[in-house]
Amino acid sequence: MGKVICFFNFRSPYGYLGVLKAIKKGMNLDFIPVCYLPKELLKFLSDASENEYKRSYLFEDCERLFEEIGIKNVSQTISKEANWPKVHAAWLCANENGFGDSFMIEAFNSRWKNNLDLGNIEVIEGICEKIGFDKSLAASAMDSEIYNSQLKSYTKIMREYKIFGVPTFLYKNERYWGQDRINSLYERVLNDK
Repeated sequence: MGKVICFFNFRSPYGYLGVLKAIKKGMNLDFIPVCYLPKELLKFLSDASENEYKRSYLFEDCERLFEEIGIKNVSQTISKEANWPKVHAAWLCANENGFGDSFMIEAFNSRWKNNLDLGNIEVIEGICEKIGFDKSLAASAMDSEIYNSQLKSYTKIMREYKIFGVPTFLYKNERYWGQDRINSLYERVLNDK
């Protein structure tokens, strides 16, 4: 099966759902965390917490979607914020050391299934312990300028492929935005000979 790039962020409930669906389909995924947006996008995107209409829809929609996979009361977790670059720096470090997929699933589950705050270092350390990854490496990555610079560098890729939100899946320069595009993407990859 062909390689698919997945742009994600642990903050996004849709990112969680999209990644889960893609993994269940057995897709061959390379992940790129989206923590920093190209400045030209900032003026067009509104934070859901600042837009009451968008926020109320987000709660409504996520309650339905998460109930389908057996998760209740997701609206309690949507408002929990963290220093997302630090959280994603821990993931980058885990990924470089062969624990990226395990860390990702545990981090998403911690936030969306278990209602835990990923901004809490103890939660990140607990994820590392659960997957067998050195928690001191993850903790030092969270304060590393090298990892932060790497996260910032992904804005170039976002510009190149015109990525504006998560989850976005990229296959042979074709974009598939949203958790509800997984079946279309899967068919495209499967039928590509």
